[in-house]
Amino acid sequence: MAVKLVADLHGRYSDLRDEVKEEDALLVLGDILDLIDWADLSGILPEVVGRERLVEKLFEAARKGPQAAVELREEIISPHGRYYHAITERAREQYGEFADALRSAGCRAYVIYGNGDLPELLAEALRETENAVLAEGKVEIDGTLFGFVPGAVYSPFRMPAEMEDREFGARLEELGAVEVLCTHIPPRVEEALFDVVAGRPVEGSAALLRYLEGKAPHFLYHGHVHQPAQRELRVGSTRVINVAYYKREGYVHLHR
Repeated sequence: MAVKLVADLHGRYSDLRDEVKEEDALLVLGDILDLIDWADLSGILPEVVGRERLVEKLFEAARKGPQAAVELREEIISPHGRYYHAITERAREQYGEFADALRSAGCRAYVIYGNGDLPELLAEALRETENAVLAEGKVEIDGTLFGFVPGAVYSPFRMPAEMEDREFGARLEELGAVEVLCTHIPPRVEEALFDVVAGRPVEGSAALLRYLEGKAPHFLYHGHVHQPAQRELRVGSTRVINVAYYKREGYVHLHR
């Protein structure tokens, strides 16, 4: 029996069953949906909105500032937005493929959502997947106490799975001490945040950093940063390990 972790699948599910055995536990740390891949601007949003039109809208939102980003989010994924039904239909289809892949793999699967996910649709897809759960809170796996905290801190687009850092911190405090913590996002530590291909840092959590300093789990596993400056670092006694980026690298981390 092995505990294996993946993150940032962004639509790559078909070969998951090749990476696990039925007796394994698979931990999926968010960004399951291929809403948009910033590396090549592929994904559901470009397909539905149109790649050139979406790029124009993104540049315009970046030029105008945070409120314009929120308005663009509303236009694209709000129930009142013109693209909402087409996007949710494609998202349901993709999450259905993910659930089928987990059933085919046959192992126990613990799934959390990331900033690029639509939590309600993910929960809907997993509801009838007997070997998989949308994980939150404490779970004992092979004699080790794991903790799962889904979601991410706000980006300018304020996506459905994102929240204020204080809310993320409240979830961590409610969780309490665990041996292994699993999140989608990293702590706010420069080496953990910087994406060497994008050439910029992503959002991390100051509350998560405080949790590590106070509770000192043995491990923190996360994703979110696709090409990290460092895949592994330490915060005090905690090993902080980035398990991304399954979509392009096929990376599977073995918990030891």
